[in-house]
Amino acid sequence: MALLPDLVINQIFRLVTTKTAVRMSFLSKQWEGMLSSLPMLDFDEGGDHRFDQNDNFIQHSKFINILQKYWELCEKDREATKTTPLDKFRLRMTRYSSRDASMVYKLLSSSIERSVKELDISLRGCTVKNYYYLCRTNLINAKTLTTLNLEYVRMKNIDSCVEPIDYSISLRLLPSLKTMSLKTVQFDHNALFFLVWECPFIEHLSLASCSFELSEIRLLSPTLKSLEIKHCKASQAVLYVEDLESLSIVSSDFPLEGVILERCFKLKHVNICAQFLEWFYLQGQCHDVNAVIDAPALFFFSFRGHLESKFSLKAPNLRKSRIILLNEELSSFTGQWKHFPKLKDFLQEFGSCKEMVLYVDDFEVLIFPEDFRKTLASPILADLEFLELTIENPPTYERDKQNLKDSLHWMAPALKLIESDVYLN
Repeated sequence: MALLPDLVINQIFRLVTTKTAVRMSFLSKQWEGMLSSLPMLDFDEGGDHRFDQNDNFIQHSKFINILQKYWELCEKDREATKTTPLDKFRLRMTRYSSRDASMVYKLLSSSIERSVKELDISLRGCTVKNYYYLCRTNLINAKTLTTLNLEYVRMKNIDSCVEPIDYSISLRLLPSLKTMSLKTVQFDHNALFFLVWECPFIEHLSLASCSFELSEIRLLSPTLKSLEIKHCKASQAVLYVEDLESLSIVSSDFPLEGVILERCFKLKHVNICAQFLEWFYLQGQCHDVNAVIDAPALFFFSFRGHLESKFSLKAPNLRKSRIILLNEELSSFTGQWKHFPKLKDFLQEFGSCKEMVLYVDDFEVLIFPEDFRKTLASPILADLEFLELTIENPPTYERDKQNLKDSLHWMAPALKLIESDVYLN
């Protein structure tokens, strides 16, 4: 066969699937060499994931043969292949079985040797128990990886530290990773925690239909900016995420009962739709978070942050709340209306609560002016019966104490008990 310019062969390879390109590689040594240096590889098995049809089994065998052929070509000229960077490697199996594990390992290792930037691996098979088991050795040299997409795999706990967590970035497995998408992944105990920990610069994480050995999602990341959790099999999520800006949680099929958000100083957007969610903690001096929460079973809500935050709660069964407002600047607004509309809108979202723990910096923050009260047709906290009140700067004069009591009873006319320090006695 006459030699064609490398540019022409390269253009041909870009117009056909990677499977077809492998089949064409037998044409000449030139074609073989071009294949092993392609910057993007996409092996998609296609078809039905079932093995009960003879045609499916035959098609899967042919697909494995193509993968074997590609790997042999890479091994044949390994030194040259290693020097050619790989932008993306995508492997989609629809009939994976444990017999294919060694081939998957070889392809992953070969891609990482080529300094791959994006890995997209989906290994769907007939049974969950035969999922491909990803471990530390699969990722040990993936220093250039920026995007990781995994589907239908199992993740081991990749922590290798006997001592407390090593904070050295240079020792992490995935120092370049920014985006990770995990779908239908099974995690061993703490496997997700340490996988994220091994990514010191991760910014975006998506979890969909994942399951966890102890039914808990636990994350610690100082860099994560957006987090999406959809239909995961977990009863609670505990998240320590200092830089998180956006959180989305959807849970309808499995009872996610509780969410704890700690140290979320930069949180801006929260969208939660969770049918079985019973308790929610949002801590960390949130400044101006905008949260939409649809949780018909929600019973307890805890918030620590600033009044600029806005909540839209669809939680008809909410009964208890703990609210810690950190707005020190509100203490200078005596007799003014500047913060009262915000405070009214904020507290009204918790109107169904029977019990509330409330902290403010200054007692004057809670004394609504008479003229302002006349603008409202209904109480702010219509169902509240018990209030535990903590004020950093409490009233000392009897008149101020009485004004505060009057305002509280206007806010919550059903109040039966107010617990506070001696200033309200």
